[in-house]
Amino acid sequence: MSRPCLAVAALVLLGGCSSTFFAAPPGTPTAEQEPADYPGVVAKDLEGVKGHDGNTPFEISAARRTRLAQPGDWVVCARRTVEERPTYFAVFLRDGKVIDRRLAVQVDECAQEQFQPLPADKKPSRK
Repeated sequence: MSRPCLAVAALVLLGGCSSTFFAAPPGTPTAEQEPADYPGVVAKDLEGVKGHDGNTPFEISAARRTRLAQPGDWVVCARRTVEERPTYFAVFLRDGKVIDRRLAVQVDECAQEQFQPLPADKKPSRK
C-alpha cells in the first residue's frame, strides 16, 4: 500500500519540475541575442588587467554562449602577446555587462578561437 503512495508522490514531484512556474516572465530579455557593443564593454573591462600598459594590444574573439560551469550567458576571449607568448583571458557577460574576468582555463577554449584586433575606438587606454 505504501508503494502506490510513493509512486504518486514521485509523479507529483517530477511534474513540478516541468512546471512553467519558474520560467522567465514575458518580455524578459533572453540570452539568445549576442550582447550589443560587446567589443566596447570588453575593452573597458580590459583596462583593469594587471600589468596592462597599452603597449601590448589586445585582440578579441567573437562572443559565444557559455557552457558547463562558466559564469554568465556569454564569453569573449581576449588575447595579448607578452614576451612572444600569448596570454588568454576569458571575459564573461550577462545582460550586456561584464560580470567576471579571469585568465582563461581549458574549459574556456580560448586558444582555439579566432581573434581580431579591437577597433581603434574600442582599445583600452593607457594607464
